[in-house]
Amino acid sequence: MSHTPRAPSAADRDLTAALVLVERLRPALEREDRAQTVDIVRRLAALRAPMGEQWLQLSQIAADNGELGLARAAVALYAESAGNSALAQYHTAGLFAHIGAWREAKAAMGALPANVPDRASHAHSSGTAALFLGEAEEARSRLEEATVLRPRSGATWVSLAALVDFAREPELAERLIAGERTLAGAAPLERAAFCYALGKAHADRAEHPLAFAAFSRGAAEMKSLFAYSRERDGGMASEATDGYTAERIAAIAGRQTEPTARSIFVTGLPRSGTTLVEQILTSHSAVSDGAEINRLSLLVKDIRGLSWHALGRYVERAGAPEAARLWHHWLDERFPGSGRVVDKTTNTTRMLGIAAALLPEAPLIWLRRDPLDCAWSCFRTFFRDGLPWSHDLADIAFHFRLEDRLLEQWQQILGERLLVVPYEDLVSEPEPWIRRILAHCDLPEEPQVFAPHLNRRAVTTSSMMQVRRPINREGIGAAEPYREFLQPFLAAYRGLSSV
Repeated sequence: MSHTPRAPSAADRDLTAALVLVERLRPALEREDRAQTVDIVRRLAALRAPMGEQWLQLSQIAADNGELGLARAAVALYAESAGNSALAQYHTAGLFAHIGAWREAKAAMGALPANVPDRASHAHSSGTAALFLGEAEEARSRLEEATVLRPRSGATWVSLAALVDFAREPELAERLIAGERTLAGAAPLERAAFCYALGKAHADRAEHPLAFAAFSRGAAEMKSLFAYSRERDGGMASEATDGYTAERIAAIAGRQTEPTARSIFVTGLPRSGTTLVEQILTSHSAVSDGAEINRLSLLVKDIRGLSWHALGRYVERAGAPEAARLWHHWLDERFPGSGRVVDKTTNTTRMLGIAAALLPEAPLIWLRRDPLDCAWSCFRTFFRDGLPWSHDLADIAFHFRLEDRLLEQWQQILGERLLVVPYEDLVSEPEPWIRRILAHCDLPEEPQVFAPHLNRRAVTTSSMMQVRRPINREGIGAAEPYREFLQPFLAAYRGLSSV
């Protein structure tokens, strides 16, 4: 007896389509093909493919490619596949944190039982969200609770250290110092973070040799995790200005038909005052927010390089207006609304040619700080994502000289388009410099910009607590107590400057 074959159902066809898409995803990721990667994840989401826990990874991929709406959809599919369990909601809060939605992250954590995923992790995550939101009292309470529950958690201690003056907290300082004995079995990143917190405790207590020794141990741990290549760094710096001239930038800018004034780029070395300028600008009613949004790096992937030659080929292939439309899409994903946005991504110095050419109406600001103070501040800072050059004093000097040369080149190319702001002048005479910054950004004066410490926006950089205080000169000369320890930096920096 013969049977008529059953026609594939819609569910069968969807599953087959999903399997094909999954097979295409890995090659797209390996090629760093942003557009195809995003298209595949979007089509999987439209199919509601049965990806289970893989949706969590896909949400991260979407977020890292600037597609925050898609990331939210993917994490919602993950949570649904997990029956909206408490653990799934915890991971959802993690996604909110990853995309910079800190108020949502904090609210999601607040809705969970205090033991999800465990009491220490819950207290740490809630405390970190409160810290970034400037809610110091709650942050202190939750982070201190987490250190009691998990005494050798370097990540928690380094966050708590940002909140306290250990010179005024002797019992807390002694508990931190005593915890160093338990670090032997900790993971390297936890040991590193703990050492940076320990260095902060000694520094607060003016125990300068002990502070430098602790920061050095932390830096050594980080150096073992994040390799730094001077050759690669130097190559990127050379490529960054390769082929750019004022005339070539103007030629590409002349092909731009989209409005491009929404972005304001604030760049310079880390710990040079960029967060302070961001805080000043985001206090203005016409500026909605700002962050290290890392979208220029995504554009570089599409352009396939940093140089003018790569940019020229991209413009011929895709067009300057298309790049601006993609840029505005990314901004809308991250910052809904019409307000202007401050982008203070750390490595923008390497992408100023691309920004200047494709977004010709965007103001460009570069912060400068005394090299020794800036070097010390970088060396003593635990950069959560790792800045490989910051873990060795000679490497810091090498990177600083690269940035010095980039600034000289960009000033020659961009002229008055690039406003250079000396940090020491800004904090010593803030009012005239704030007026210059506003004028450069075509923003009218408003009283609140002169009191940026009252701005209650989320701040996630290492300056999160400094910018909550009135503008002051405390950072000037911060390296002086450590000058003898910083001689390797000074020797390398001065030597490189003569090359």
